[in-house]
Amino acid sequence: MSRVLLRKLCRDLWRQRWQFLAIATVLAIGVAAFVATTDAYRNLDQSFARAYSEQRLPDAIISGPGAAQLSSTLDRLPGQPVVEVRHQSEVGIRVHGRAFLGRAIGVPEAVQPDVSLLAMESGTLPSAGRLVIEQHLADHYGLRPGDSVDLLTSGGWQAIPVAGSALSAEYFWPARSVQEIMTTPEHFGVVFVPDGDLVANLPNPVEQVALYARDRAAAEDLVRAAERTAREHGLQLVPRDQQPSYRALQDDVNAFGTFANLLPWLFLAAAVLGTYVLLSRVATAQRVVIGTLAANGFSPARLRRHYLGYGLACALLGTIPGLVGGYLLGGWITTRYTQALGLPLHVTALHPLTLIIAFAAALAAAALAAWAPARAAARMRPAEAMRITPPARRGGRSLIERLIPVLERLPARWRMMVRAVLRNRRRAVFTVAGVAVAVSLVMVFAGLRDTVATLIDRQYGRITLQDAEIATTPGTNDIVLARIRQDPDIAAAEPVGRYDVVLSAGQRRYDTLLVSIPPTTQMHRFTATSGSNQLSGKGLLLGSGLRDTLGLSVGDTVDVSDTATGRHVSAPVAGFVDEPLSPVVYVSSEYLRQAIGPVPDTGVLVKLRPGVDDEQILAGRLTAIPGVVAYLSTATLASAMRQAFAMYDTLVGIMLAFAAVMAAALLFNALSANIGERLGELGALRAAGMSAAMLSRLIAAENLVLAVVGVPVGVGCGILLARWLMSTYENQGAHLELAMRAFTPVLVAAAILATAVAVQLPALRRVRDLDIARIVRERSL
Repeated sequence: MSRVLLRKLCRDLWRQRWQFLAIATVLAIGVAAFVATTDAYRNLDQSFARAYSEQRLPDAIISGPGAAQLSSTLDRLPGQPVVEVRHQSEVGIRVHGRAFLGRAIGVPEAVQPDVSLLAMESGTLPSAGRLVIEQHLADHYGLRPGDSVDLLTSGGWQAIPVAGSALSAEYFWPARSVQEIMTTPEHFGVVFVPDGDLVANLPNPVEQVALYARDRAAAEDLVRAAERTAREHGLQLVPRDQQPSYRALQDDVNAFGTFANLLPWLFLAAAVLGTYVLLSRVATAQRVVIGTLAANGFSPARLRRHYLGYGLACALLGTIPGLVGGYLLGGWITTRYTQALGLPLHVTALHPLTLIIAFAAALAAAALAAWAPARAAARMRPAEAMRITPPARRGGRSLIERLIPVLERLPARWRMMVRAVLRNRRRAVFTVAGVAVAVSLVMVFAGLRDTVATLIDRQYGRITLQDAEIATTPGTNDIVLARIRQDPDIAAAEPVGRYDVVLSAGQRRYDTLLVSIPPTTQMHRFTATSGSNQLSGKGLLLGSGLRDTLGLSVGDTVDVSDTATGRHVSAPVAGFVDEPLSPVVYVSSEYLRQAIGPVPDTGVLVKLRPGVDDEQILAGRLTAIPGVVAYLSTATLASAMRQAFAMYDTLVGIMLAFAAVMAAALLFNALSANIGERLGELGALRAAGMSAAMLSRLIAAENLVLAVVGVPVGVGCGILLARWLMSTYENQGAHLELAMRAFTPVLVAAAILATAVAVQLPALRRVRDLDIARIVRERSL
């Protein structure tokens, strides 16, 4: 008996090979998505961990006057720490005539530092009078050993030869600070200078001690002990998890891990539903066969195992290519991501546990989907199962005809089609569900892709209105502002102040940026989610992400502490503004000065006159003004944002392609099954004289009606799923919300309906090729 059922299984799989191959494809995509995203997440995590270990990323950095004098004390802290004394200076950098904000890090002359080693990409280590440039900066400007860059030293701009280029674990993501994660090489760059040269020539050198625990198990103990020491001496300590580059990349990898844990299950859930729909229809179509088998002594348990075999066969067919494809895709994602950052090494390891989990999940999904149809087949009584048609229902007008009376005037053949839509409610529900799942999958990933492009356009098109920001040296802002306003290419200019601050509300703290601008600013548009949407003397405007981060409401008081000067002020929250990027604090410059006294502005916001031919020439002219440190173009920052999200966009694009293939497979199964299980009925109509062309049109119209019903359901479910997925993303306090373009649902709906038409063509050929004699003979038995 087992051999009979095995032969039947093989023949059924071959007879409906395209439907079962579609399910295998869906399962393969689910497995590939799981393996690729999980492997990529683990590979990235291991790649960063290995790079941080080999380059000795500091566990803590202590900064402030007298920090170097603590080195002997810090040697005795837990973890057998490596201690490196160095200096750091915020400095203007000019390359090829373009000036921007920069940072110089002091390193030993001609030898590697003990902490935060340099991964040399070209040239040699820094030596007297020569510097090493950070690799991202070198790549952007095409700098090579022997070139020179200008540094704004205490005596003015000075050309310094380039000894080489290198990557530092502290700047894998070259962020200026936790508050300014998003930078571009035209806004910010890092150079490595012999420590003696830095102290002698660069402005305001800051003493630092970098600590790295040799005993990695005691790293947290080292940080806690160093924090106590720094606090006792009034110094600032930045632990590794607050180091800007490390924090940005960890948040990015963690967000990637969240998506890796969630997205594949959407595919597997779709595979479960698609398998269930197909096998339910197989069981329904084989009622007579099931009854015959049961009448000939096949036990319910054996029949149940037989129909479970259909699901397991699909899983086995799809799992192997899914595992291989997922492993290759995971390695490709890892390589692309690490190359984009310039990581000096990356790990693309085989993770057997991931493969085992994916294989088990695919088998479990297929078994789960097949269980209900297999159970239903096993419970059929032979006498009932062998009835060719289910019991007849009372005829009459359908619900659609009662709701739309004009349909009664249609020809009989079209009224038959209308009635067929709801005559078998189970079949209709399955078809609508298949369409809805297909639509929702595509909607999820189309919505995620829209969000990235939309948030950048929104931030830099409708919120940030200035064309550029000009950074100035302390005490020169008023003079620079007056000179800039005289330039014929400048339409408007306003002072701005940017200050690194710590917000405190009860026990909660958050490092962010305080932005001071005039209350009547033309350079920024505020959209309030609650409270005021204008700067005034009534308090602060906070990014909406800070509402939950600090547990604040409009009217609450928050303490703002300047990390550079130690001055602080307690101010009420006047409102929360809806901005997609890292949440900052906005304050009226008048209110800030009333609250804490004179505060120097740090730069000028400018709008250019329409028709400015070459912004690069204008930037060179403005940076030549005494006191100007850098010209920061808004357009280049928006471009950097797009590049930063390029990997995310690529990943979502791949998932969107997967979703499109799955949608086509699900639609093919749902609509072709709707034809396959009605061959007896269709054959009878052909025998009664209806042409194959007319019959095909009726069936196609019926399927399209069901597809039209399923599309809005899928659109709604897809939007809800995409919104939920976006709610799980958090990076640097920014909470992304779904921002779908208005035409996306229309485009997806049109594509799904076009696909619904296309995937019916193979099934409709079966209508033209019906063996009428065989069908009539079977119905007469």
